[in-house]
Amino acid sequence: MNVQTETVERLVRDRAHLLAEDVDREVARLVAAAEVLATSESLAAGDFATFYRRAVEVRDRLGTNVVLRDLNSQQIVNSRVPWGTALPVNTGFTADQRAIATRKPQVSGLIMGGVTQAPLLIVVTPVIRDGDVRFLLSLTITQERLQAIVSPDRLPAGWRAGVIDEDGTVIARSHLAEQFVGKRLPTSLWDGMRDPSEGVHRAVNLEGTTAFQAFSRSRSSGWVVATSVPQSLIEEPARGTLLLFAGGGLGLFLIGIGAAVWLGRRLIRPVMRLAEAAKALGVGHPPSADAGGVLEIDAVGKAIRDAAGLIQQREADLATSEARYRAMVQTAADAMVVIDGGGIIQSLNPAAERIFGYRADEAIGRSVRLLMPEPCSSASDADVLTCLFGGDRRGNGVGRDHMGQRKDGSVFPIELAIAEWTSGTQRYFCGIIRDITERKLSEDALRTSKAEADRANVAKSKFLAAASHDLRQPVQAMMLFQSALESKLDGHPASRLLKSLGEAMDGLRMLLDSLLDVSKLDAGLIVPAPVDMPVGPLLERLATEYQPRAAAKGLRLRVLRNGATVRSDPALLERILRNLIENALRYTERGGVLVGCRRQGDHLHIDVIDTGIGIASEKHDEIFEEFFQIGNPERDRNKGLGLGLAVVRRLGRLLGHRIDLRSVPGRGSAFRVELPVVTPQASGSGRPDDVSVLEGHRGLILVIDDEALVRMGLQAMLEGWGYRVLTAGSVEDAVRHVESGEWPTAILADYRLRGGETGLDAISAVCDRLNMPVPATVITGDTAPERLVEVRAGGHALLHKPVAAYELRNAVAEMLSLAD
Repeated sequence: MNVQTETVERLVRDRAHLLAEDVDREVARLVAAAEVLATSESLAAGDFATFYRRAVEVRDRLGTNVVLRDLNSQQIVNSRVPWGTALPVNTGFTADQRAIATRKPQVSGLIMGGVTQAPLLIVVTPVIRDGDVRFLLSLTITQERLQAIVSPDRLPAGWRAGVIDEDGTVIARSHLAEQFVGKRLPTSLWDGMRDPSEGVHRAVNLEGTTAFQAFSRSRSSGWVVATSVPQSLIEEPARGTLLLFAGGGLGLFLIGIGAAVWLGRRLIRPVMRLAEAAKALGVGHPPSADAGGVLEIDAVGKAIRDAAGLIQQREADLATSEARYRAMVQTAADAMVVIDGGGIIQSLNPAAERIFGYRADEAIGRSVRLLMPEPCSSASDADVLTCLFGGDRRGNGVGRDHMGQRKDGSVFPIELAIAEWTSGTQRYFCGIIRDITERKLSEDALRTSKAEADRANVAKSKFLAAASHDLRQPVQAMMLFQSALESKLDGHPASRLLKSLGEAMDGLRMLLDSLLDVSKLDAGLIVPAPVDMPVGPLLERLATEYQPRAAAKGLRLRVLRNGATVRSDPALLERILRNLIENALRYTERGGVLVGCRRQGDHLHIDVIDTGIGIASEKHDEIFEEFFQIGNPERDRNKGLGLGLAVVRRLGRLLGHRIDLRSVPGRGSAFRVELPVVTPQASGSGRPDDVSVLEGHRGLILVIDDEALVRMGLQAMLEGWGYRVLTAGSVEDAVRHVESGEWPTAILADYRLRGGETGLDAISAVCDRLNMPVPATVITGDTAPERLVEVRAGGHALLHKPVAAYELRNAVAEMLSLAD
């Protein structure tokens, strides 16, 4: 290879590098603008109207278009159309997926604009919130911008240049752009440029001419920038000389000087003028057009003047780019601070001056520790970057919470995003800083409000527990007296009034029981005990129980049997199904209710379907809230209390059973309970049969309660069933009975007694005096979780007030069976 060929290759390669750098600057310009927009307060607050106005400013300043999209490619903001215009959904771009995966800006290949239908390219920047990609921000690189970079005016005569995307598609070309842009390179050309970062080779260009071709890959976009010189142009001696000097190479310039010496003294003056021209060019002044001398040297002078014009154009482009960057930085709403690798401040924008209180001339040249509170402000120069990055030196631009320090010494919370770049061997970092004092205050206020709400919820639970206990005492006494009187006045005219009183008492008891269920579930008192259980017996029992109620309303109740075995807590599952069936019967006036099962894979679906009033879709969540009812503004107790579905949802969550609802207003509702299916095993129904009073067995029952009315009511009811009864109002009274020789067969004790004593204390004292255990049941209105734990630890049964007559009768019979 001769010297001329080597020089040509170097010139073509250098020009490709320069053009690739211009492409990098164009992409970096838009990436910087996108990152400023991505961290704007309006976008963080979801104020898209204000963000649109900022996007329009960037559009006008940079000659781009700004589009904000969600992850489904639905446009939210498009700066090219008026705010409020309905926006289309873009087809997902490959660059979108790369931006989401890498969480870094990506550049697309050539695409057609969705609005303008013009060829363009986009820079896609992910907008990250709380560690996740929330939006995609796109800025366009118009094809005109790339055409300007490879314009024929920026190339020597006869040269060609082009930009090719990562797929081998031409996206800009200096000549015949309308013919070649959008076309793919021939395989013979693209194969040699597909993978290497740069190279030089001899090839046939797109115009069919043999040429020297060099290419360089843009670092920011991955595009290939190629330049070529026709071989015929190189082989012409005079034009070859022109070509060599068009590159401005120092070696070729020296060759020109040697040629001038060889030609003789008559050439000294023209050469001296060329030297003066080169010197003027070195200090930035274009040479004079009057070079004079030999024809070839005149050509060299013209080449130098052409080079001067190119340099001036390049300087003008750089000045324009710098002005744009400066305008963006100076007008940015967020503070921007640039430091070098040693942590020395290089620049502050006006926003940084405002939030830190320093003028730029006060901070530039000083350590960034100036803006950092302790312990970072005392860190060594070697540790300042580690302190700034919090141990993460990657500079990946992810926002992190830090603290900043103002000139007056006050400390405030900031959100910091850092970008890193190098210039030669020097590293620089740009920090984009946002004062988040107001946001932190709002977060603190929210946390305080949540704490207050939590305290209020705890206070509510405590109030419900205390109120239900205090209410249960008189209700319990009334229920006991009503039951005792009703049995004694059977057939008497007053028995009808007693029956009505009993119905009213049942309603009050239902309210207290429902409140207790919700309170126990919220307090974590109920602990499920799942077992493998067949659903058939449970469904049969429910069908038998609810058939009369359905018939009384003129409804058909169908329960389809099923032989599946599921994993659940028998009692809690029964409560779920009871509440759903009762709810269906309550809100159905015509038609009927169907309870059926369907197996799907490893799960069994139990559906409760009615032909009732139905539920509007917007109320599907509300109906599971406490005391919410549809179509019952007068709070008719016959329509329930609005607690049944609240209990269903809580029990479903507790058991891990999914509860679904489908409903059509006016046509009915379908509630579904999803249960895991297991291999059938021998198991009981999970619900013990009611225990009856043992015929012929009449025990001595010790009743311990500090409320005289409750003691009298219990005594009346138990004696009505044929039992002998002793009553005591305290531990001392109970022990006195034992010491007098009256040994109880079973004990019924209220939990709370006067003087800080408890029923557990009384039971323990009686058993100690007898020196033997006595079956005991504790009755309480206390809903606290620790009560259940405490009573069970003593090996006693537990009943919650108000206790229904049948519950008390079964409990006494159970204790007496244990005493045998």
